[in-house]
Amino acid sequence: MLEDLSVSVAQKLSADDAEELRKPVQLTNTTNTALWVDRYRPKRFTELLGDDRVHREVLAWVKEWDCCVFGKGKARGKKRARGDEDGENLDEWQRPKEKLLLLSGPPGLGKTTLAHIVAQHAGYEVFEINASDARSADVVDQRIRPALESGAKVGSSRPNLVVIDEIDGATGGSDSSGGFIHKLVQLVQERPRKKAKKGEPHPNRPLLRPIICICNDLYAASLTKLRPHARIVRFSRPHDTHIVRRLREICEREGMKADARALATLVGVAQGDFRGCLNTLQMLKARNKDITENMVRSATQGMKEAEASQMTVLNDLFAPISRKRAKELGIREDEVRFVSRLSREVEGCGSMDKVALGCFEHYALLHRHDGTLTRYVKGTEWLCTYDTMSGAMRTDREYSLMPYLAYPLVAFYPLFQERGAQKAERPKADWEHYNQTKTNKEIYESLARCLRTASSRSGGNWRHFALEPLLQLEIAPYINRIISPPLRPVNSQVIRPAEKALLARLVDIMATLDLRFVQEKNEDGQLVYRLDPPIDVFVTYDGKRAADIAVSRYAVRHLVAAEIDAQIIARHADVLEKSKGGKSNFFSGREKPVPDEGQPAKKRAKQDEKPGEKVAVDFFGRPIMPKDKSEQGAKGAKAAPRVKPYRVAYKFNEGNSAAVRRPVKVSAFL
Repeated sequence: MLEDLSVSVAQKLSADDAEELRKPVQLTNTTNTALWVDRYRPKRFTELLGDDRVHREVLAWVKEWDCCVFGKGKARGKKRARGDEDGENLDEWQRPKEKLLLLSGPPGLGKTTLAHIVAQHAGYEVFEINASDARSADVVDQRIRPALESGAKVGSSRPNLVVIDEIDGATGGSDSSGGFIHKLVQLVQERPRKKAKKGEPHPNRPLLRPIICICNDLYAASLTKLRPHARIVRFSRPHDTHIVRRLREICEREGMKADARALATLVGVAQGDFRGCLNTLQMLKARNKDITENMVRSATQGMKEAEASQMTVLNDLFAPISRKRAKELGIREDEVRFVSRLSREVEGCGSMDKVALGCFEHYALLHRHDGTLTRYVKGTEWLCTYDTMSGAMRTDREYSLMPYLAYPLVAFYPLFQERGAQKAERPKADWEHYNQTKTNKEIYESLARCLRTASSRSGGNWRHFALEPLLQLEIAPYINRIISPPLRPVNSQVIRPAEKALLARLVDIMATLDLRFVQEKNEDGQLVYRLDPPIDVFVTYDGKRAADIAVSRYAVRHLVAAEIDAQIIARHADVLEKSKGGKSNFFSGREKPVPDEGQPAKKRAKQDEKPGEKVAVDFFGRPIMPKDKSEQGAKGAKAAPRVKPYRVAYKFNEGNSAAVRRPVKVSAFL
């Protein structure tokens, strides 16, 4: 009987629990089930959340296209972006120098929303494409180019503005990503022609509409060729107080009671991801409950930990948790819970190598009364274990060890935790040297790729220069001296002949080796030209450089960068002409002489024409036929009547025709 009673009570409780779980799934407001992300999306420029300077910079770049797109003149008395007051940043088509805008920043901060609102504010219609879904190079010709050349969408009078989202995600298993970026750069760099060549359906049209690209990782490998041609705008995370204030306004509109501490915890766990915060709040609203801190922590357990700084994790490893913090986290201070808590913190910080270096530098500084040094021996063993597992994971690709990497570091807590102990300091020397070595290695690899590319393009055998010892000891230092000649910051039109030859040699070397001067802003807001790849770091130590390397000024680098861009455009035009003329040259029987590569295409075309081959014509353009010798011989004699010669030309058309035919003699046409 007791068993039957217990079974019935258990069934009733399970039924009540199931009924209780089914109730919160229904939203309180059944009339509007739209996502809060779409409902509270900013509609106006003043509703944007974040740094206003970034918003104004994006809007200023889009407004630079007004003269090209809408035919509006530049407003007087107002400075253009980047200090261009005289319009020197515009080309002959009244377009800005950078035809692309690259927005970079973490996900969920509103980059796509900013692009849409700025386009709407400036009078454009947005044509959005996701580069992660459409990775092939054909997308540029089949979707992006028609959208730019069509002018406007069907049913809309506004011109199009193309937004390419997640462009750093265009990394396929094949060469598709490189083709997409290459086609996009070719679309931007393509020099427009007013007349179509023979055999082309229509002339090349210039890019007359703005393109905004959005990425999460600015330094992704797929964006290497795109960065020099785009204006880069970094989208930073808004301050937590602004996000909390906006979330509180949304909660008040939805009739929810939310604690400020709970909202701050939600923002910290989401790392400023406003979209993730709204989705979490909507999920909690569906359960008809007020927002508390414990509810936020339970609802965000699957989320990545807050940017738990490296110092916070180190202090938690070497100091026991206080009662106040334990109460805030909703846990008890006991030895059973520290493993899961600390392992979650170490994994969530995102830099376990930094935490391991911090443990290595800090544990030897702790003065513990241990005559046998047992704690220090065990700490060293745990560090060796971490190093072994990390090395096996990276070298042998044993990625199944990744979930266990945090536990050797968690073992420092029972060994060295002590109240009132010395706080951990940020690891300095080891980590800085490690990062510097890694950065220098990446620069060497970039320079080696440039040498290989130059060798394949120019037909030279320079691949042996890309070997690591030769590249580091003999190539990189001398390249810095070669590309730093003593030039004066003067206009290229009034430069001396010797300096002009030196400038031409410098531009040819940098263009061949794929070296560029990239314009950017430093921390003070001043414009500077940075060498890319930055191989000048190998001859600069503590801000000083060798005496035999001339200091490159801003005006000189500006002049060199402009000449490099002009030469690259000329080379692309020559390559395009050769590729289009290759088919006719292949089927023709004669071989044309190889022209000089250093001369422009127009001059080479003039040189190919020989004056001896021209046919003499009269005033009306008719060819002058030479007189017959018989006519020149007998003067005064009566010329014998002769038949007027006829010139008969035949044209052969390959194929057949079903038209009406009849037999006709050739004499009928004479």
